[in-house]
Amino acid sequence: MAGTVTALLITYWFYKSAEATGKNPLSSAALGFLSFLIPCVVWTVAVTPGLRDALEHNPGTLSGLFVNYAYIVVGAASAAWVKHMHFKQA
Repeated sequence: MAGTVTALLITYWFYKSAEATGKNPLSSAALGFLSFLIPCVVWTVAVTPGLRDALEHNPGTLSGLFVNYAYIVVGAASAAWVKHMHFKQA
């Protein structure tokens, strides 16, 4: 649920930024959505299983919160970098 809300917020953020700068809002919104989604999926498939395995061996730590929501941080960081590169002035 948190990932879905974050994806919608990032899509809206790209859409409004595109409107403000005169770029195509729909393609920018799609770029924002994909720049969040693709790293999230890659992180979930490639990294999360290993982190969950490590967490099973040491369950008393707070790293469970990190394991469950790290994909959102990775996706948001990726989207912020793509936004910076897409909207920077030439």
